[in-house]
Amino acid sequence: MRHEMRPRIMLLATPLLLAASACANSSDIADPAPRRTVSEKQAIVVLNHVASRAPHLSAAQFCQELAYQKKACAYVRKQADDFCLEPGPKPRVLRSRGIRATEESDGGRVLEIAGRTAGGQRYVSEFFVAVPDGKPRASTAVYWSGAGLGDSPFGEKNKVLPQSECGGEAPH
Repeated sequence: MRHEMRPRIMLLATPLLLAASACANSSDIADPAPRRTVSEKQAIVVLNHVASRAPHLSAAQFCQELAYQKKACAYVRKQADDFCLEPGPKPRVLRSRGIRATEESDGGRVLEIAGRTAGGQRYVSEFFVAVPDGKPRASTAVYWSGAGLGDSPFGEKNKVLPQSECGGEAPH
């Protein structure tokens, strides 16, 4: 999938462009299976599973177990860790939008979620779920960072970014 994730906690000038699918380019191989959609209920089940596991896993375990885009997950997770942001209580879903499959993307569902970090800061993030391997899975799974799709169906006005919780130290 070609949807881009834009981490909104980053103070770096380099934008993060994350593909939302671990699948090969459709022009490289034949598409053996039909593209699947993700219902809101399925996406919420994935979010709840990720939120229940997040506080109990190391960064490496988190990405290995919960994200299908492991490199992208590691990058976004490192950014959150650099800001000393840890997952807090389970977030709530504000709204949901299906992402239609196209020639360039598999489609899926994005949940706009709101919550608080373990340090108590408010965030609004977009949590993308697709079906890369036959079952709904989180793209990067890092839900507490304020990250979102680069071409968000909710627009750019939905940003709520947590600030660094590093005890007054500026992140690197």
